[in-house]
Amino acid sequence: MVVCENRVRLESILHKYWERRDVKGALSAMEKMADHAVLADVISLLAEKTDIITLDICTCLLPLLTGLLESGMDRHQGVSLAMLLKLVRVFGSVIYSSVTAPSSVGVDIEAEERLERCNICFIELEKVKRCLPVLTRRGGSVAKSAQELNLALQEVH
Repeated sequence: MVVCENRVRLESILHKYWERRDVKGALSAMEKMADHAVLADVISLLAEKTDIITLDICTCLLPLLTGLLESGMDRHQGVSLAMLLKLVRVFGSVIYSSVTAPSSVGVDIEAEERLERCNICFIELEKVKRCLPVLTRRGGSVAKSAQELNLALQEVH
């Protein structure tokens, strides 16, 4: 019963962020909550609204998705892999091309902020890549999704 009460409380906190359209705030709150079940539920909702996800939001979202991959539960891993695949397809080429591009001359604050975000995302995607071989060996739908994500990462790298 305590678990259900905590989950309801967590979801009401997240709902307040959601009403304000503060996706980064909601993700930050979720990181502090450390509840994989709630995180998987919210990621499932976000997966249907990928148009609201920006590169800035990716910097908050990717570490949470990496944590879900390490949870050991098929549902959590499946939700994480599906969202990671969507993010790689949308932002992967931007992330990889930004971190491998030669440094620009002059001061461009916006470009520097974008590069910083891309570097954060790149580091997280490298962590994800290290998780994929283990997930691929598990078999089932998780393995299939891990293989698909691995191929998508190879395409953008």
